[in-house]
Amino acid sequence: MGADGRANGRRRLLIVDDEEEIRATLAEYFTSVGYTVDTAATGPEALGKLSTGVQAVLCDIRMPDGSGIEFLQQARRVNPSAGVFLITGYPTLETVIDAKQYGAVGYFRKPLNLMDVEARLRVYLGEDADSLIDGRLLVVGEELLAQFAERLIRFQTSTCAAMEPAFLQAVGEHRPKAILADAGAPETAGLVRAYQRLGREANCFLLVAADETLDAANELLFAEGAVGCIPAGAPREAVERAIRDAVERREMQKLDQQSRVEELTNKCMFAKAYRNGYYCLKQGPCPYGAFQGGWIAIEGKEFQKCAKRPLLVSALDQVSFGTWTGRVDPAYALELRKQLLTQVRARKQEIVIDAQGLEAVHYNLFEVLSDVYAELIKINPDGLVHVINLTPALQEEFRKAMINKGVRFYGVRMVDERATFERWGTRFD
Repeated sequence: MGADGRANGRRRLLIVDDEEEIRATLAEYFTSVGYTVDTAATGPEALGKLSTGVQAVLCDIRMPDGSGIEFLQQARRVNPSAGVFLITGYPTLETVIDAKQYGAVGYFRKPLNLMDVEARLRVYLGEDADSLIDGRLLVVGEELLAQFAERLIRFQTSTCAAMEPAFLQAVGEHRPKAILADAGAPETAGLVRAYQRLGREANCFLLVAADETLDAANELLFAEGAVGCIPAGAPREAVERAIRDAVERREMQKLDQQSRVEELTNKCMFAKAYRNGYYCLKQGPCPYGAFQGGWIAIEGKEFQKCAKRPLLVSALDQVSFGTWTGRVDPAYALELRKQLLTQVRARKQEIVIDAQGLEAVHYNLFEVLSDVYAELIKINPDGLVHVINLTPALQEEFRKAMINKGVRFYGVRMVDERATFERWGTRFD
């Protein structure tokens, strides 16, 4: 055993649980992240294996032949240096107190978060904070994982088959910080492309290459977008450094991007965050020359700079616009009704009412909307009435009072033609 307490570079863990499926699941996981694992179904069986250099034990509290607390007491006598972590699906204050009193070093509730358990184990084993990257390393293919297992013991690793559906499923489930794949495998090029399609987060795809796969690695690095390559014979220190450097570069890129976006945003008093871009609360042309028209570029991509989500219409000349502000009294409600009906009779397809300054609602406004919509659908059965820029409270009041689906209510919106946004897909819909 080395000076760091590990046999052949791998930590020794004993898993004790009477359920075979749980033992198998835990054993598979902890083997994959660099542990030498043994299992036991009973307390007596586990006690017989404690003298084999075991450093840590994961033990279920409830077992048919006795409780985990009893095992804990006996284990402390058999192998005092082995840390016992208790697991339970039925936590109680009493078991927590007993676990602490009899020397357990950890107490976990089911269902287990295995990454959290493993992090606690590492702390117990005295490994420093740098022993693990913040996030999982996904290795493509069992063969590659076996080849590199001894060089990846300081990482949380998972693996998947070298097929696109299984690969994308693993990426979605584990959200790895980095991916390691064989440059010479014929499937790798397709996996790199699939990973790149996931978006800007997907730029930490690393290759393993030998001299005979130089051409494949060259193509993947410079044509497909893989970010780095590790020689197949590289020692553990070089492998760790390459992976850590790739992850750190990505983190720096994200911080730099965030800084640049914030710098752009701070130039505009109206700016607010929205999905992939930033845009402005001010309706109409941007008052700041640099952002005239309301468009900015981030990492070479343009984004609309307006915090009002678009209400898209087919053609602005087929839309009638009205404004409701302050407190609308009954007399003025009649005037609003007259104005809107005039627009409906001018063959407009949609009515848009900007209620940004509306302070309170009155039942007269509900009557106005009903009358205007009834007239609109006589002329255009597909016609719609939109009330935009309502406060959340007023939006709720309108929705409670109006059940007609042809009259719609929105929070912060701006109106623009659908054709303007076609090139952005559903990004702003």
